[in-house]
Amino acid sequence: MVAKLYHDNPTVFFKTATANLGRNGSAQHPDCRKAGGHGPTLQDEVCFLLDVTPEDTAADGPHSPAQWWGKFGPAVHRWDALTGTAAPVPVIRGPRGGIKLSPRFCEWLMGLPDGWVTQVPGVSVNEQIAHIGNGVVPAQAYAAFKLLREARQQWEHDHGPAPAQPTDEPISDTIQPPAADTPPRPAVQLAA
Repeated sequence: MVAKLYHDNPTVFFKTATANLGRNGSAQHPDCRKAGGHGPTLQDEVCFLLDVTPEDTAADGPHSPAQWWGKFGPAVHRWDALTGTAAPVPVIRGPRGGIKLSPRFCEWLMGLPDGWVTQVPGVSVNEQIAHIGNGVVPAQAYAAFKLLREARQQWEHDHGPAPAQPTDEPISDTIQPPAADTPPRPAVQLAA
């Protein structure tokens, strides 16, 4: 994805982590993927367009090594600064020795704390990527809710109180507890 932000130089961003990356097999060169009629995936970009190996290590400091990122460098540098965390090595060794997308990198791209998904016991690498790809970037969700709140406040300022909601009761009062004979659900359920 390419976007112009705050200046005239377009910034190139990585594709979004998606749940299907956990089950779609190995990466293909982006040109091959395009020739087949599909857009490249995050895994394609990371495995074929970057100058990094699983054996590389991130330097100590607030930014990941600039030489890793190629055309994605400015976006990675900005996200390093915004999150306060340097990007981890974006690739790992697969079971057959090839390289594949690192779940830790996906976690970092989503703005999640290190280990939020990747340190959950019993979750495979593919499951980690699938769970991360099913997620929401917390910073984007925050920004969306903030914009909605500001829009509502502006509307109320211009037009008076907002229309009544479907119920005036707090949501927590409308949720019925499960029947006494219903077995308890685990606190966290991970999709298969």
